[in-house]
Amino acid sequence: DPENRLLWRFPYTRLEVEVIRDSILAVSGRLNRKMFGPSILPEVQPAALEGHPDPDEIWKASEEAEASRRTIYAFIKRLMIIPMLEVLDFCDTSRSSAKRAVTSTAPQALTLFNGDFITRQSHYFTERLIHEVGLDFDKLIERAYRLTLCRPPTRHERESMLDFLRREMEASLWESTKVNDREEVRRAALHQMCRVMFNLNEFVYPD
Repeated sequence: DPENRLLWRFPYTRLEVEVIRDSILAVSGRLNRKMFGPSILPEVQPAALEGHPDPDEIWKASEEAEASRRTIYAFIKRLMIIPMLEVLDFCDTSRSSAKRAVTSTAPQALTLFNGDFITRQSHYFTERLIHEVGLDFDKLIERAYRLTLCRPPTRHERESMLDFLRREMEASLWESTKVNDREEVRRAALHQMCRVMFNLNEFVYPD
């Protein structure tokens, strides 16, 4: 029954964008759990404001610590939807919406892999991992899987990720003659691993 016509399992569904953003913040260790109070204005790219007549006034981003609160507190302007929310199928704010559309598009993949928010949170995630378990790759991979997927990595996943980290280190050494600090090279490789962890299907499509 691959189409689940007999309803024997929960449908394979992607998390809503608010939950995705909150989960990323929680894993990176930056989630601000403060409740109540005024809305927050997360940082948006300057390009998203260029079409507005007064780009300096329409969106004054909150400080990062405040903007790292749960997405339910994000301020929503009908004429200025936060790009990350809009790309990941945020509801239509111009009318009542009983159900959100769920799409799969190229901009979604680019946002979750190369977006400013993901890049920043991957950096914080890297620092969290190093602070908690040091620079041992085996321990780092174990901790990363437990934080993002709530389970240990399989043997195949561990070996694949170790190979990925080695290749990233080699690439860093090959591409830049200025990178001589081995610890810095390991951090750069770990940053890419954290970016990959946030983009695993299992992270946004829970079973």
